[in-house]
Amino acid sequence: MDERLLEIKDLYVEYITDDAQVFAVNGIDLSLNKGETLGLVGETGAGKTTTALSIMRLLPEKVGLIRKGTILLDGRNVTEATEADMRLLRGETVSMIFQDPMTSLNPVLTVGDQIAEVLELHKKFKTKPEVEARVDEILKMVGLPPERKHDYPHQFSGGMKQRIVIAIALACEPLLLLADEPTTALDVTIQAQVLALMNELKKNLNTAMILITHDLGVVAQTCDKVAIMYAGEIIETGTVEQIFSGDRHHPYTVGLFQSIPDLKKKTRRLHPIDGLMPDPTDLPSGCKFHTRCPHCMETCKTMNPQPYEEDGHMIRCHLYGQGSQAATD
Repeated sequence: MDERLLEIKDLYVEYITDDAQVFAVNGIDLSLNKGETLGLVGETGAGKTTTALSIMRLLPEKVGLIRKGTILLDGRNVTEATEADMRLLRGETVSMIFQDPMTSLNPVLTVGDQIAEVLELHKKFKTKPEVEARVDEILKMVGLPPERKHDYPHQFSGGMKQRIVIAIALACEPLLLLADEPTTALDVTIQAQVLALMNELKKNLNTAMILITHDLGVVAQTCDKVAIMYAGEIIETGTVEQIFSGDRHHPYTVGLFQSIPDLKKKTRRLHPIDGLMPDPTDLPSGCKFHTRCPHCMETCKTMNPQPYEEDGHMIRCHLYGQGSQAATD
């Protein structure tokens, strides 16, 4: 558990289009040990999926660019790897469960063929019966009957499609699994089943995981560490206990928790965070959250806050840089 698997340092990612330059990821630092699960949390447009696509080197060609920084995956620098090197890494060292299972599967190939394709690319099976036996084993592992390997994606429900996507991602037992909101398109009951399945498989295979989600309840149930992302920056990181039970938090983290219904408190309305995420083509100066922050000071408008760290709990906010008390109300 203490061996470093992933280390991202000072990563900057941009999207260049004919109309604008989008600053998607702006100098993030992340690390993950083998067997750990990290929850990456933030609003839509925070840069979570872009971070995952950068690790896989699947950014849109000639549009998405890694401007600066390094991504070390199992000791190898992904940012300098050739496309041939990345084809060997994808699937075997790192895999990704994409957000929508409906569009992640090839509609003209059977699900068995799609799982077999991954095995044939990365594993040295000598005969086709060996590949077929492994496909059967993987389908059983995700709770699907092996005889359904001859069916096509349209013959499965949404929850079953997600299980097949998970089966493809885990077929080669990768060291790192990137799960991009894997339960968003599913109903609540199936969500619970898929999360339980991912947890069980992660423990059995000792796979590290980055779980991208909006759901703090899922994070509390699944993750070891949490990173809060806003406008392309990591503004708070810590263990699940530090984020959910700690006394000090970034004002944005406080806003996220206040947006969740509390069954123990009687209230007429929730307390959403005022305003919207800033335009990534025209980010504000200073702290990116200052336009929405109830504790905004003059220095927030001009100076980007330095990280404050205590016992591995990092908060990027001027409230702590000046020794003030955190906003926990």
